[in-house]
Amino acid sequence: MFGIGAGEFILILVVGLIVFGPSKLPEVGRSIGKAIREFRKAQSALTNALSETEAQIVSTPKPAPQPVVENKTVEPQRTTVGDVTEMINAKPIAVPNDKLNLAKTDAVKES
Repeated sequence: MFGIGAGEFILILVVGLIVFGPSKLPEVGRSIGKAIREFRKAQSALTNALSETEAQIVSTPKPAPQPVVENKTVEPQRTTVGDVTEMINAKPIAVPNDKLNLAKTDAVKES
């Protein structure tokens, strides 16, 4: 029982007999027995609830893993001194006359 020997058990009964007396000892024994039974019932109920929960967790399908998207940033193209030099030395773009707004130039020519 509970890992105690016969000698310790007899010692506990003698101390209980002295503290509680012969008339109260059976009543104390019954209340201790009821407390132990209630504790075992609660322990059993908790064990059953945990095993049911574990079974539900195991049987629940896991969601498919989402693909990992790496966060890649695009660096803007940097303008170098050579690029600026090429822009300065570039030939002008030919624009047809009908696309130009020549209103100011025409007014200046007429005056």
